[in-house]
Amino acid sequence: MDILRGWVIGLAAVSFWQGSTAQVPGGVQKPNAAALAEWRARVPEIQKLLEASDEQNCRGAPAPEIVDAFGSSKEGLSVALVDYCSGGAYTDSLIPMLLVEGKPAQARFRGANGKAIRVEFMSGASAMHSRFVELGAEQKAIYDRFTENDGAGKVASCGVKAYVWNAQSRTFDLDFRLSRTASADYCRRLRAKQ
Repeated sequence: MDILRGWVIGLAAVSFWQGSTAQVPGGVQKPNAAALAEWRARVPEIQKLLEASDEQNCRGAPAPEIVDAFGSSKEGLSVALVDYCSGGAYTDSLIPMLLVEGKPAQARFRGANGKAIRVEFMSGASAMHSRFVELGAEQKAIYDRFTENDGAGKVASCGVKAYVWNAQSRTFDLDFRLSRTASADYCRRLRAKQ
């Protein structure tokens, strides 16, 4: 029964964030239809790029799926989350991509210290764990959310890492302040629903 309760809370976290994204710090919004269409037209090009790099050993995986996207005409920034490969028993691996000189490229990331880091984004839920990734067009950010439930199905820990676009370095940089704000809001809302 406790496992079932944890699974239900994991699913509630999914539906909670899908239903209330407009209130999330950082301006996370529903995907932009025009940006999604533009990225979906590039799926064959994206698949060739990902198969060539094949960092995740996913050769032969189904065609990539564009799950979220936004575009900003001000900076010419167009970003997408691409579901390319299963990440495990309950997760899918999501790859953030952007257009560089009109061609898809994998996004690059830096830690708060400005050094390049490798970030793996997963999305999915089980009875005890959940991970979700969303784009925030207003803040030009990528939000990586997690929840860990205890044996009774209650939230034991949760948080958000926010990576914000840096136009100068052309990277997404870990932003501690936005991460703290988004984490506090996310965790407060999850615990209020228990």
